[in-house]
Amino acid sequence: MIGDERRFSDTVYVAAFDSADSDKKAADFVCRGENDQLVLQKAVDRIAERSVQEIRGRRIILLPGNYYISDFPFENECGKLAVMFGGETNRFEHIGILFAGSEHTESSVIHITRECYDRLDDRETYSVFGCGAHNWNHHVFKDLYVTVPDDQKNIVCFDGRLMGSMGLRRCKCLCETRGSYGNVKNKLPAEGFVAFMGTFGSNNMWEEKWEFCQAEGFGQGFAVGSEHLLLHKCTALFGRYGFTFNHYPCDFGAVTHPITLLNCIDEANANLWLFGKNKYRQCINAYNTSFEVVPEWFSLGGQYAVEENPGDYAGHIDYVGNHGFYTLNDVSLRFWSKGSGINFETVNNTHKKVCTSSERRSYAANIGQEVFDTDVMKKLIYTGSEVWVDAMGSVVE
Repeated sequence: MIGDERRFSDTVYVAAFDSADSDKKAADFVCRGENDQLVLQKAVDRIAERSVQEIRGRRIILLPGNYYISDFPFENECGKLAVMFGGETNRFEHIGILFAGSEHTESSVIHITRECYDRLDDRETYSVFGCGAHNWNHHVFKDLYVTVPDDQKNIVCFDGRLMGSMGLRRCKCLCETRGSYGNVKNKLPAEGFVAFMGTFGSNNMWEEKWEFCQAEGFGQGFAVGSEHLLLHKCTALFGRYGFTFNHYPCDFGAVTHPITLLNCIDEANANLWLFGKNKYRQCINAYNTSFEVVPEWFSLGGQYAVEENPGDYAGHIDYVGNHGFYTLNDVSLRFWSKGSGINFETVNNTHKKVCTSSERRSYAANIGQEVFDTDVMKKLIYTGSEVWVDAMGSVVE
């Protein structure tokens, strides 16, 4: 029997059925290897018990081991959930729960079982982690590894839509049928199969940072939304889209403030980025981005970055791109689909600022790009539609 002093402590420990015996002995809850979502929910409910009607930043720690999701027993307005955080806003706004695994690499693993997956309805949406109703609480997930047996159901692993804000650090989502560089899938993942999904708009200035997270084999690796979100070295591979922006309905808050990506990685996905409609001209800045546009994967989709409504976004995107590992970064690899990206400063970092005419013509140039051409001894500007002009507006071949 756990005493009151342990019952209301800041941290609840959960052990898996195959955790070390010492971990099981020390844990508040021990899973059985099936329907572990119910044990995880008990841990959430324990944390949410309030002696003074607040959560006050408590923690749930999953000790090293394998945890198995056998059902999605809860429900919110977005669909069904395996583990549900409460819908009541904390009186200290944005104080929420830290839900973390062990800091040992990929040692706290959450599996959706094959039997559970096969029972899921293709028309429903299922979230591994989500909120019961919209609130302003801030939840953080760290060092968790989620696996899904297949890719044709609408499953969201980390669903922040109804959270006030969501932080992620060193979380990984893996589809077991994801393919690889040398094993290309014939059928793309369902678009509603998402590893990491952002919030419904404003995070009210609170920290919202996704760091060192990875998605392999999803319809959308990172469904980026909300405001003031920072993504740092997030990686998406072997999916339909690596990154999408505001590509889901947003029923709360605003979507006007900036989103920033640093050193993010998009490899072997079927399409480049997708920007959903946004009438507020939200600013998206991405720095030192890396693309591997692998031909065998890209042929399954073949869509360069596109704004669903061209001109809805602004910002800066700089990148290098190649066609797979051990290939040169390619100056002729474009980023945008025709007509999109018109309000962006887009830079292929391998393009020279001073070059010959022959080099300039080899570039997949971006609207507004400037170079000094040493053959014509002029500074030229690319205006789109394969046209370069000089300072007087004269076309230069």
